[in-house]
Amino acid sequence: MVKRRKEEDIAGVLEFAGRTKDDPEFVEWMAEHRAQNGGKLRVSQGGTGVRVMFSKEADMAFWKARADRLAKGK
Repeated sequence: MVKRRKEEDIAGVLEFAGRTKDDPEFVEWMAEHRAQNGGKLRVSQGGTGVRVMFSKEADMAFWKARADRLAKGK
């Protein structure tokens, strides 16, 4: 018997330090993403915060820009 593994293209991974997947702001980001794109994101707990894996470069760039804007605003 041959076992097959599903391989996915991953554009990149971002880790948001100090956040958990239950953080209200992060939950809002996820809801917005699903409403606009309908795509799936893989979310896991990383070493310093929540880790998000993206399948599209554009999504990753958008999330990175949003996080940078928020960091500058604080």
